[in-house]
Amino acid sequence: MDVNTDALVYFLVGWGIPLIVVGRAYWKMSAEDKEDVRSDFSSWRFISTFGFILSGIFLLHAESVIGVGILKIIGIGLVVLGGIFNTFHQWKEEKVKSILVLALLSFAIFLNIK
Repeated sequence: MDVNTDALVYFLVGWGIPLIVVGRAYWKMSAEDKEDVRSDFSSWRFISTFGFILSGIFLLHAESVIGVGILKIIGIGLVVLGGIFNTFHQWKEEKVKSILVLALLSFAIFLNIK
């Protein structure tokens, strides 16, 4: 397991800065807003769509840092599951938007499979 230093810098900047900004905004919220955020983030709909996609992308980026191939397979699987769930959830509201999301995720998966 050899750590790629260039990828590590991009990983820390790409995931560290948004994490700090979101954490800072969360701690500035009122107690009611924090409860709303916790209930939204713990809902099955959020976890099955955005949660799967975000965790899959995180694993894909982690794989580029440490070079463990199984992380790439798991990450692609999570992105695929999140894309499918997202398409099903959005199909009820907007059919064109759901197809666009599925197409963009398919393109992102295609780029990561190479």
